[in-house]
Amino acid sequence: MTVQTEIRVAFLPELAGEVSNAVCIVIDALRATTVIATLFERKCPCVYVAPSHALAESFARANGYALCGETNGVRAEGFDYGNSPTEFSRLDFSGRSVVLSTSNGTKATAAVANAKRVYLGSALNRNAVAQEAWETAKAEAADIVIVCSGTNGVFTLEDATVAGLYVEALVALGTTWDMPSLADSAIAARRLWQGEPNLLRGWMEGKHAQHLGDIGFGEDVGFCTAIDNSYTTPTLVSEEAKGTVACPVILVR
Repeated sequence: MTVQTEIRVAFLPELAGEVSNAVCIVIDALRATTVIATLFERKCPCVYVAPSHALAESFARANGYALCGETNGVRAEGFDYGNSPTEFSRLDFSGRSVVLSTSNGTKATAAVANAKRVYLGSALNRNAVAQEAWETAKAEAADIVIVCSGTNGVFTLEDATVAGLYVEALVALGTTWDMPSLADSAIAARRLWQGEPNLLRGWMEGKHAQHLGDIGFGEDVGFCTAIDNSYTTPTLVSEEAKGTVACPVILVR
């Protein structure tokens, strides 16, 4: 008997509930998960994510990795780079592992690290990540939880609309005999996206996108609204297993 996969959306990490038997897709559309997809596009071999700047800095310096991250949207003091996908899109990270610490996305990843599998998704790699998550969920007889990072503990428009994009993509992967069920949260996210499918226009009504524009990162907002421009599938794994996936993401503990 086929087990029906349920898709639900956690509009903040603390709403994800018990995920140890679920496949999670973490979204921080502006900008951490978009940055991670971009780093892999630029040939970065591995991205380490840290839940705090202090942990990121000590780990990066001890290992000679590039240190990246932001505080309130701007490059953290003493870091090599900030959290700008447009900046990273112009650089070559071949052979250069990166340690990333951000206000929201890396913390959200740490919050659900005990899931059966964790992928990091953005608009850029929506189809690629949705396909991987669907296949894993079917193989593991697991549900899928799309986890929105939010902004400083508050619901954020861009993560919720990208969650809706993922719900749409996951439903499209179902068949007549194998359709997922949708929790109310997944239905709400999908309808939010359907109500304003132009991501840039919709996001610019939100405070986070406006803040990034105000501090000089308007180009980043536009960059992050591109859909399906990347085939990367950032996947959270252990250090020992980083050779088993194409785009390894490792949590610094």
